[in-house]
Amino acid sequence: MFKKFFGKNYTVADFWIWFEKNSQDYYRLREENLNSLFNKLSKQLSKINEDLAFEFSADFIEGKREFIISADGILSAFPDVIDLVENAPRIEGFKIIAFRQKSAVDDISTIEYEDISLGPDDVYFTYRKNGDTLDIVLFLRGYDSDFEEWENAAFILLDTVIGEYDVATKIGSIDMLPYKESPNLKSILELPSLIDKEVTGISL
Repeated sequence: MFKKFFGKNYTVADFWIWFEKNSQDYYRLREENLNSLFNKLSKQLSKINEDLAFEFSADFIEGKREFIISADGILSAFPDVIDLVENAPRIEGFKIIAFRQKSAVDDISTIEYEDISLGPDDVYFTYRKNGDTLDIVLFLRGYDSDFEEWENAAFILLDTVIGEYDVATKIGSIDMLPYKESPNLKSILELPSLIDKEVTGISL
């Protein structure tokens, strides 16, 4: 049985009925109607939870377009992401994924966000273990705390490096500072193995 959200009549089942009806438009994703399609999808997801976000893969992967449903890093929206994906029907041409997934190291590229370019070579960190999470300080080349776009770009890169779920559940506090060369800094690409060792308990 599908659960109703926030006491409203719009259910997870209603969302998937709507998406299936319009799925071919999202499978094709033509440039001329992207804004309209994305606005419609945002409106439907907001009926479930206003914090939900989404992404589609630009290319087909094994003949399917990936449809990622995200909580945009907001922990309180995680259950709704899980409910949506667990109750998703099989829709031809789509692979439906919960949360932004981490990329393979060789696939991690520069994030272009507003006027900011931020790649893995631009981000270093220090950390301390805090219970079952890591508190981290990010050191960003070119960082300017007056522009919140820097934080948004950094969080997108973090999602790419370790995945949205781990950012929200295995990372505690996140502080950001301008980069200054220091032998104590670790490359952001070391963070996944560090989480495995310090938090997950996987021996490398």
